[in-house]
Amino acid sequence: MATLFHSGTVLTMIDQDGRPEAVVVADGVITFVGDLETARARLTPTDEEVDLAGRTLMPAFIDAHGHFLQHGMLQALVDLEHARSIEEVVAAFRTRLNERDPEDRSPLIGAKYDPALLAEHRHPTRDDLDTVSTEIPVFALHRSMHVAVGNSFLVEAAGLDASTSDPDGGRFGRRADGTPDGYVEEHPAMAAFATVLDPDGSGGLVPGAAADPSRAVRLAAEDYLRHGITTVQEGAADPATVAGLVSAADAGELPLDVVVYPVVQWGSRAFAEHPELAGGYRDRLRLGGYKMILDGSPQARSAWMSEPYEPVPGDDCPGCAYPIHSPAEVEEHVRRVAEENRQLIVHCNGDAAAELWVTTAQKVGEEHPEWWATRPVMIHAQTVRDDQLDRMAQMAMIASIFAVHTWFWGDTHMTNFGPVRGRRISPARSALDRGVRVTLHQDTPVTPPDMLLTIWAAVNRISRTGAPIGLEQRISTWEALRAVTTEAAYQYGEEETKGQLRPGMRADLVILSGDPLATRPQDLRDIEVLATYKDGEAVFTA
Repeated sequence: MATLFHSGTVLTMIDQDGRPEAVVVADGVITFVGDLETARARLTPTDEEVDLAGRTLMPAFIDAHGHFLQHGMLQALVDLEHARSIEEVVAAFRTRLNERDPEDRSPLIGAKYDPALLAEHRHPTRDDLDTVSTEIPVFALHRSMHVAVGNSFLVEAAGLDASTSDPDGGRFGRRADGTPDGYVEEHPAMAAFATVLDPDGSGGLVPGAAADPSRAVRLAAEDYLRHGITTVQEGAADPATVAGLVSAADAGELPLDVVVYPVVQWGSRAFAEHPELAGGYRDRLRLGGYKMILDGSPQARSAWMSEPYEPVPGDDCPGCAYPIHSPAEVEEHVRRVAEENRQLIVHCNGDAAAELWVTTAQKVGEEHPEWWATRPVMIHAQTVRDDQLDRMAQMAMIASIFAVHTWFWGDTHMTNFGPVRGRRISPARSALDRGVRVTLHQDTPVTPPDMLLTIWAAVNRISRTGAPIGLEQRISTWEALRAVTTEAAYQYGEEETKGQLRPGMRADLVILSGDPLATRPQDLRDIEVLATYKDGEAVFTA
């Protein structure tokens, strides 16, 4: 049976000025785009019509970077996102603790606290979390997922004391006497708590999460689909995450396409164990390549910079932060991926991390020039410099930019980096002007999978307090829409099947309440997703 969409605005994402009257879909594929009379002539009596009633039809959005299964897992944790003081963080933990069986000794884990929104403007400490409990592990994940805090139970069970050295690529917060204060920065430091939180190693910092991938998939998929996103990413997947997604795919539980990037340290195992996922999709799941993380978070002041952060009260370690991997390790990983000729996406928030990635990619790419055709990606590209963008353009390296940072943490970046560097955060305009292909993402669960908010942020660049954050880095609505449709499809090597409305493309569609191109830039985030279609089937309706 075919479906005809008509009587609204149709954005094909091919031509900004093109406005076809109708789109016909059959068997999950777009079969016609053009005038309404011709479209109707193709229908049979059993086919159906969707009257757009003036609304807008366009390709569904594509998530260029995020953590799909992790997003679903985190929804089962204590929600700290709305806490506005450390007491409210504590209160949220206490509420969940009081709801549990008194005999339950499992870890109490919360997620998404943000010091920038807390009245105290600092991270909680072990002492704060001890007021929740000292008899079970209490663990709070920062919204960036790059830092966290544990209570005294965790600190002591992990064997941390004043004599414990900071790990390479991480840092422990400390009291004046050198005793750990419960703060752990970056994954090498967070790993100290992992064996206490998850003794069997099945769920990392989210104990038991891998045991119920079906629930995590359902919760995450519902959120993505209601935001009009039908292709998502699981970036930096560990073995438990890959196993959980394979299980969900085998059970036919994936209502959208999931592209998985296992972390580079062990990713070859994923390709060896699941060769059937290394090509196209199987049950809407495939392996896209590898992910490497080079540094931390700019709002947490752990992104690796070439120039020091601005000093702020209470920060005993301003400096430039530090890399996660040494240059030798990075070169080893990149060369191995290049020899396999697979795509590599690399987390770079600081410009020093960006320099390491660009320089290494240049060196290895000269040895393996065919590897550049895999479309390497710089993930986040928060403080990438113009000289680095010039070299990225030469290599056809894609910049997947975390543009919504200007809304969530624009004010924090101005504090951390000062007015010159701070206003240039997420430099999408500079990237496009230098010929770098740009995609936009939310890094969910760090921020919600709200593509229209991301588009609004990239076009307006306004912080939560209403301050402009580098207006010269704004991009147009058309450029932002392309970044989350056509360009994102290109990043995944799926430009022949996704990201535009033309015959032969998969019928991944979204119906919006308004036409973004006819909407005032400041009103873009008010547009609503009314329906989402995956392969021609309605998977969300408002």
